[in-house]
Amino acid sequence: MNRKMKTVQGAMSAVLFASLLAGCGGSNGGGANSSGNGDSKPANADSGNTGKENVKITWYQTNFAGAELKTMGEARGFQEIAKKTGVDVEWLHPATNDQVNIMLASGEFPDVLFWSLSSIPRGLRGLVDDGIAIKLNDLIDEYAPNYKKQLEKYPEIKKYTMLDDGTIGAFYQLDPDPRRLSYNGFMLRKDWLDKLGLQPPTTIDEWYTVLKAFKEKDPNGNGKADEIPYILAKAPGGSPLGGEAQGLTEFAAAWGVLDGFYNDPATGKLQYGALQPQFKDFLTTMNQWYKEGLIDSEYASTDGKGRDTKLQSNLGGATFGYIGSGMGNNIKAARVSNPEFSLIGVAPPVGPAGKPYSFPPEMLQKTGWAAIITKNNKNPIETVKMIDYFYSEEGQTYLNWGVEGESYEVVDGQKRFLPEITDNKEGKSPSQAIAHYAFPINGFTKVMDFEPFKQINLSLPEQQETAEKWASGDTSLNTPTDLSYTTEEASQLMAIMNDINTYKNEMILKFIMGVEPLSKYDDFTKRLSDMGIEKAQKIYQDALDRFNSRS
Repeated sequence: MNRKMKTVQGAMSAVLFASLLAGCGGSNGGGANSSGNGDSKPANADSGNTGKENVKITWYQTNFAGAELKTMGEARGFQEIAKKTGVDVEWLHPATNDQVNIMLASGEFPDVLFWSLSSIPRGLRGLVDDGIAIKLNDLIDEYAPNYKKQLEKYPEIKKYTMLDDGTIGAFYQLDPDPRRLSYNGFMLRKDWLDKLGLQPPTTIDEWYTVLKAFKEKDPNGNGKADEIPYILAKAPGGSPLGGEAQGLTEFAAAWGVLDGFYNDPATGKLQYGALQPQFKDFLTTMNQWYKEGLIDSEYASTDGKGRDTKLQSNLGGATFGYIGSGMGNNIKAARVSNPEFSLIGVAPPVGPAGKPYSFPPEMLQKTGWAAIITKNNKNPIETVKMIDYFYSEEGQTYLNWGVEGESYEVVDGQKRFLPEITDNKEGKSPSQAIAHYAFPINGFTKVMDFEPFKQINLSLPEQQETAEKWASGDTSLNTPTDLSYTTEEASQLMAIMNDINTYKNEMILKFIMGVEPLSKYDDFTKRLSDMGIEKAQKIYQDALDRFNSRS
């Protein structure tokens, strides 16, 4: 591969920016500069490298610190890791995310690719079958004791790190803490609840009571009937029911179904939500809420900026969004003119199904992005040892906290970020300031730790309480999303589900807004069958059965 590819050589090993460490940074007061535990060996130890010249590798990934750093290798934590491992990394950061497929098609591969493998056609299975990603089973057995130790510590994650035939083709970001995976959920105006003497809703019936009160009892106090009880935003991709714009179909969990494929707790088999009578019952309730003006009439055309404007203008009473941008940013912006403004997250509501079922698939998906070692890598042993160091206590501290005395300190045995990070004199936000040292918000080949994530990304008490609430849901409806498919299965699924998803989203919107009467719901489900939903369901079920057979 062309090693001069628009990036700068960074003295260090590798990192990403998508999740967090969970329990390996240690809370015993030992910093990254301490001697660590005995398994934190330098990458070149016993590898044949004399130490006279560092091993050099190329590492390809998105630069998630792009607003602050030319390459991720400039972060202080990475610089210290380079000294420990004896590996120099040349960081290759593509300008756009779609360039990865162009790179893979070119045949000019980096030594390491760190990416969301599910976004690559045919995923990890294809990369291994095509000979791009090397098999790591033997290398991990011999040279990755820290990674193996983490999988032993979190055995529920192990299945996610291999293919159906037992092949290990990548080092994964490991995410065992559900609070780290509770990215989004329902939230309401706490100040409005307090003003009206209401408690946060815990059931679908209580949600209805609260939304009716928001509409009818003038909680913004301006004497006008201008309150919008429940607002949400259209997804960036255009569907008002996808991405962050979700916020209605999540209510379906209260009926014991999910939008899309879900696990039926009674049978342990996959079902498709829209085919179930409970889904029609859910849509009937949403249609009622919409008719009564409890749901924003403009939700199908409102983007995220419009939603936030309505919230900050003291018009919106409840919404659905991310814990950072949806909650934290809106609270901080609104309090400039309205000091009483407060949002609080609530657990998934209980409905006819009788349990607070969780809806985000991430709650069960305990792995994130992953690093493959490509066939072009001339130093696979040294590379494996370097990556394994990231999973050590010392390595994870560098990646999540940075350097002791520079970005964090230890007080009473607990790590905490310094004011230079949390109250930066140059006006940088904590997430901007920490990017010069470590990556606690986003992931990498490491175990993600909730504590540094919380200190950087959940600075408000409302956010910290919300993370606990959102993580409390029952996950038994959820299924793994990163399943492995044959080439034929993947091709069939793409052909079937692309059309079904478009049709299904359009019809859900019409049913909720009353454009299409619910008396035609049987016609809707028949059309789904005609489009091949049962065939897709069998493919998903076969893939899930293979997943569950992994050991």
